[in-house]
Amino acid sequence: MIRLCVFDLGGTIIDKYSLSPFLSIKHAFNNKNISIKNNLIYKNMGVDKFDHINHILKDKDVLYDWFNRHGKRPSYDDSLSLYEDYLKYQLNDGINNVEIIPETKNCIHLLSENNISTGVTTGFSRPVMNKMKDKLIQNDIMIDNYISSTCLGKPGRPNPHMIKELMNQLSIKDPRKVIKVDDTVIGITEGKNAGCITVGVSKWSSNMKMNSYDQIVPREEYIEKRKYSTEILWSANPDYVIKDLSELYPLIKKINCRTF
Repeated sequence: MIRLCVFDLGGTIIDKYSLSPFLSIKHAFNNKNISIKNNLIYKNMGVDKFDHINHILKDKDVLYDWFNRHGKRPSYDDSLSLYEDYLKYQLNDGINNVEIIPETKNCIHLLSENNISTGVTTGFSRPVMNKMKDKLIQNDIMIDNYISSTCLGKPGRPNPHMIKELMNQLSIKDPRKVIKVDDTVIGITEGKNAGCITVGVSKWSSNMKMNSYDQIVPREEYIEKRKYSTEILWSANPDYVIKDLSELYPLIKKINCRTF
């Protein structure tokens, strides 16, 4: 029987399309007069954000532009400055624009009513995580435990340390009693590395590659984006992919029936 569901934050239960980190990272680089391609930001969505920034800084085009702008290669202090700027923006404009994903509240309530614990693992820093936690609580969405990649002093996703910590807190030894729900490949890989059942969720994923909160796309383009998002999630070889969280509890009921 499933005892625990572990969720990602952005693009899974809050922050449609995970736009707040996307826009915050873009803002931080723009402040250094470096324009980065959207696909470069999307590439490592889900990882610890300091690591995410460093992945971008290793891109050859970014290195070239940085050297032309600043006369040197980016240093650790530059990475730290970018991260601090990202964090400042994320904690203000970023959080202010965040909305809870529509299916989240009913999903979490259903899990709670059926004695399934809930947890969050995230690549966001603890302060950003806590701001999002507050927003969820204000909307009567109570998740049992939260862990940020900055909390444990261990490598973040795709390493399984955060999930294993949640399991330890609940004395769960069998990872097949745990479901990891995520909108990113790296989050699904985190779940697989922990030995959990993994579920990709496509509708509000960062894989939809939306660029702004008010972006409107034609129906045909939206269908293609959804198809692409689903294909990217399947490429991580999860156990299941669902459209949105309205499909999670029915899936859990099926999984529980198969365990007998």
